[in-house]
Amino acid sequence: MGGARRKHSLQRRSGRSLIVATGVVVSLSGPVIAAAAEYQNASPSSAPVATNSNTTLGEIVVTAEKRDATVQKTPISITALKGSDLVQAGVTNLAEVAQQTPGVSLKTGGPGQNEFEMRGLNSAGGNSPTVGFYLDDTSLTTFAYATAGKVVIDPDLYDLNRVEVLRGPQGTLYGSGSMGGTIRLISNPPALDAYHASGELTGSGTEGAGANGTVNAMVNVPLIKDQLALRVVGTDKYTSGWIDRIVEDNFPLPTNGGLTRGDVVGTPASHVASDVNWERLQAIRATLLYQPTSRLSITGTIMTQAINSGGQSLVDDPPGNVEAHYQPFNSPEPVTDRFQLYALTVRYAFDGFQVESASSHWSRVLTQIQDGSEVMQDVLGLPDYSVAGGGLGVDPWREQDSANQTSEEIRVTSTGKGPFQWQGGFYYGDLASKTIQFSNDDAAGPLFGVTTLFNENVPQDFDQKSLFGEVSYQFTQSLKATAGVRYFTFDNTFKTTEFGFFGPYGDLTPGTSQSEAKDHGFNPKFNLAYEPNRDLTVYATASKGFRPGGGNEIVPTTSATAEGQACGADLAGFGKTSNPSTYGPDSVWNYELGEKARLFSGRLSINASTYYESWSNIQREVTLNCGYIYTDNAGSATVYGDEVEVAAQLGYGLTLSVNGGYSHATYTKDSLEADVTKGERLPDVPLWTTSQSLIWRHPLSDAYTLVARATNDYIDSRTDVTYYVDTLPAYDLVSARIGVTAAKGWAAFLFVDNLTNKHALLNAINSQVLNIPTLTRDTTNQPRTMGVDLTYGF
Repeated sequence: MGGARRKHSLQRRSGRSLIVATGVVVSLSGPVIAAAAEYQNASPSSAPVATNSNTTLGEIVVTAEKRDATVQKTPISITALKGSDLVQAGVTNLAEVAQQTPGVSLKTGGPGQNEFEMRGLNSAGGNSPTVGFYLDDTSLTTFAYATAGKVVIDPDLYDLNRVEVLRGPQGTLYGSGSMGGTIRLISNPPALDAYHASGELTGSGTEGAGANGTVNAMVNVPLIKDQLALRVVGTDKYTSGWIDRIVEDNFPLPTNGGLTRGDVVGTPASHVASDVNWERLQAIRATLLYQPTSRLSITGTIMTQAINSGGQSLVDDPPGNVEAHYQPFNSPEPVTDRFQLYALTVRYAFDGFQVESASSHWSRVLTQIQDGSEVMQDVLGLPDYSVAGGGLGVDPWREQDSANQTSEEIRVTSTGKGPFQWQGGFYYGDLASKTIQFSNDDAAGPLFGVTTLFNENVPQDFDQKSLFGEVSYQFTQSLKATAGVRYFTFDNTFKTTEFGFFGPYGDLTPGTSQSEAKDHGFNPKFNLAYEPNRDLTVYATASKGFRPGGGNEIVPTTSATAEGQACGADLAGFGKTSNPSTYGPDSVWNYELGEKARLFSGRLSINASTYYESWSNIQREVTLNCGYIYTDNAGSATVYGDEVEVAAQLGYGLTLSVNGGYSHATYTKDSLEADVTKGERLPDVPLWTTSQSLIWRHPLSDAYTLVARATNDYIDSRTDVTYYVDTLPAYDLVSARIGVTAAKGWAAFLFVDNLTNKHALLNAINSQVLNIPTLTRDTTNQPRTMGVDLTYGF
């Protein structure tokens, strides 16, 4: 397997220079999708609405603090994007939102494989994400041991009311897993008073790939006028692939003692499967609203979504500059993702306060196959890939990750207009997940005496309960103080059963382990807001967030297999005889100063924040030379940075939107186990993220408006940990749109995404099988795509 881990840099493309914002230590480059720019009133159908380009910037009402307030009046770092603006900007998924929002970074392996991180708090270790994820009142945050244990569902964003991105720990109101921040998708409620319908048809072509198409539709039907209504939204979306799977019968063996991959580019191909990472997304969401009185509302939602993909968006490194995955055998790597949600929200308004109950149940099953032929040859040092030459032949590794959660939140919120406001509640969540990973190979029998290379079954049950409360007092017309706390308990039970050649005993004898991680504690929050006038809010916040502990799989340490001997030696180097069966929670304290200003009669807005975070007991991924990975609490870190969002009406129909984020995240002490040194950057965290957008609106008549838009997103270099610590280069992504919107409810746009046809490396991904030094697989973006987008609504 070859020696100690080394660090190397993938030298490809460099980033461009950055602009520094005046008065704030942060780069200014990026839109919030221009959403901050257009801010038009969304119709119930999400149809485009022509607006006067010389009006002041509008405001968005959000519920980030579980109360209605505008973004400018909410004293936290928040980005809010209206659904109608997302449609007009052509933003259809959360990956695009992340690229255009300051302080947010993204790890992705392709469709349904998005993992979000904020303010430098990466989620490389552990079973839990660092960013909470909500659809309306339902928490979809997962806590699961799995290759995809921390990824969120990947819905199309059609007919949303808004997206709210809350930066910084949200542990008081949103609980565990929100230590970096929270993303909330807020859907449009059914309209009780009128029929509405809308549709969108998008067609495009991707350079070097094929055709793409999306059909979105919404219908809103009042069943009992002013009392009962149904809203149904459907999506059918196909995205062509752009990565080829190249099969080579004479696949080259590794060189340099198994440390260097053979020359796959110079070896003739025997078969090419083109554009294998295609995706088909189909979804339907139905919401029924019953409002018999002005005090009572009952909302029920059913959602189902299915994603099928021919493979993840991964290319091989080496070579790293070719949109391809090379294989010794024709072994497809499909991915399927199935999601269902049932939610019920009941609200009743008493005199002076409101009671709300949010109940939900959701389930998700994600399956994927990854070719393990090259990995097995490298790990075992086999003389050939073919069975005839002494190899294992084709060797697909399969994984199925399933999870379901039942949750209930009861919340009571004051509604009076006095200086004292309060809210409190109780939350309960029961999440059960199971990961099954296995590989069976008939050719392994003659070589190893067992045809099962590996079989692992990991059920996990995660129960959490919490009580939370928040109070605020308006001391003067300008000064308000808020304090909140959440008391939590969690119990995470974790069981592992493994057998096979790579099991703990090297045969069919099962090895089992069972562990339990449990804890309790408090997440406090303190906020002071000063509003000297209606156009300026200044605030200071201190808040705490955490994520729960969990369990590890078994790392083989017996002498029954060469892998066991190698892993045992690796652990002995850390003074351990085995890897830890559990690890504890980690937590972060966040200290933040911010301001939100509207200037020049509302034609300019500047929202900025600066923060310092202290992260302790970090759940860190430990990669052993033998290829196995486990999590331990290893080290601490500090993160400091800035975020800024600027939107300006420039006149002549021009609107400029600029944002940027700076995040300096480093370890504060050495850790031999985690292979980090004091001052080293945390993985997955770009130092700078910037984005800018310019929109031009020109009335053609009273009924028609010409709209043109250009957007650029910049992501700085990051490190990612596979077998090595890889440095991924910075990149820019440019998009442009031009079209016409009509007062009668239709719009037509021509668009081009990735205008410069940038080949960006988004992430370096761990192998589903074992990590090896000869091969890393990098996630890449979609090449230049051009098309037309048609919408209509009434």
